[in-house]
Amino acid sequence: MTQPIQVIVSSGGPFHAYHLVRGVHRAGYLKRFITTIFNRLEEGIPREQVRQILLPELAGQAISRLPGAGNLYLSYLVRDNWFDWAARRFVDGGDIFHVFNHFGLYSMRKAKQHGMTTIVERSTAHPIAHETLLSEEYERHGLRLPDSNQRVIDKHLAEYEEADIIMVPSQFVWRTMIENSVPEQKLRRVHFGFDPAVFAPDPSAKQDDVFRIIFVGSISLQKGVQYLLEAFKRLALPNAELLLVGGTFPDSQSFLPTYSGLYRYERFVPHHQLVRLYQQSSVFVLPSIQDGFGMVVYEAAACGLPVITTENVGAEIRDGKDGFVVPIRDPDTLAENLLQLYEDAALRQAMGASARAYVENQTWERYHAELKSHYDNIMGQTD
Repeated sequence: MTQPIQVIVSSGGPFHAYHLVRGVHRAGYLKRFITTIFNRLEEGIPREQVRQILLPELAGQAISRLPGAGNLYLSYLVRDNWFDWAARRFVDGGDIFHVFNHFGLYSMRKAKQHGMTTIVERSTAHPIAHETLLSEEYERHGLRLPDSNQRVIDKHLAEYEEADIIMVPSQFVWRTMIENSVPEQKLRRVHFGFDPAVFAPDPSAKQDDVFRIIFVGSISLQKGVQYLLEAFKRLALPNAELLLVGGTFPDSQSFLPTYSGLYRYERFVPHHQLVRLYQQSSVFVLPSIQDGFGMVVYEAAACGLPVITTENVGAEIRDGKDGFVVPIRDPDTLAENLLQLYEDAALRQAMGASARAYVENQTWERYHAELKSHYDNIMGQTD
């Protein structure tokens, strides 16, 4: 009888790691989960297989709060490298070492000493593509990326060079990898999912006739919120509201004051409570400059909302059917599509229903099944 595959997962932050680890455990493959501050309320992850490394996260948080634009990237360097180095002591053999990007160069080398296959999880664009897009956006707003960012990039690239496999969530990320000379044979793709038990339509939730545009994510230049605000300002629609949900990045101060009073802001909304905000909205917009996936796209679509994204958002929708896909940095097209949905309630309803049907099977269960299939193929345990 074939022995179960043994997988060690290592992640210095939550990201989508809990979803990944639940899938590994469900497959019967989880040997250990190495992480920072573990949320003990998370279900489906056995506590006895969790190893916490706390100090790097606490140090990173402290550094990120210091004055100065470069301290966010400095916090990444300190936190991620410290975590990576400390994680080595929990890497003691098995079949697969699956580590999140920038947390794994040193621990991955330890895994290779034990003969393990190494997988790097990269959930956003190739770092050079990411750097290029973000640098361009910063320059447009009179800002400059901190120099310490190059050291972050260098470690990412070293991990790609040494990893056996790089796992990505979307065709967008895949494309940026190929464009930056990552060998295609190293790449595997698994789309993220959503929880259908939480995110579903509820027509009774919307008790008003306000045309409500909702954005969920970090309020930052990278997410393209500045272009959504500009589009909404130009439209000046009667009986309409723009709702921004998420924490603010420091770079948001380069554009938010310009649009003061134009939008409603909700900062801290627990993930499971987002569903009510989706259900009370008319359209969801994620106008990112780059977004490796954007799980909020599937969540909003699952609630029956038409979706507007950009060509650089990994979570794919069908342009003109489930909503619209617009070029990045294009408030004119964004405004045009919003106006079309504002003026045509039947189109909103049809696109929302289409989006709901399109993502119906894009659940975390499907993600878990695909993840297991990749592990089986890697270890030669196909049926």
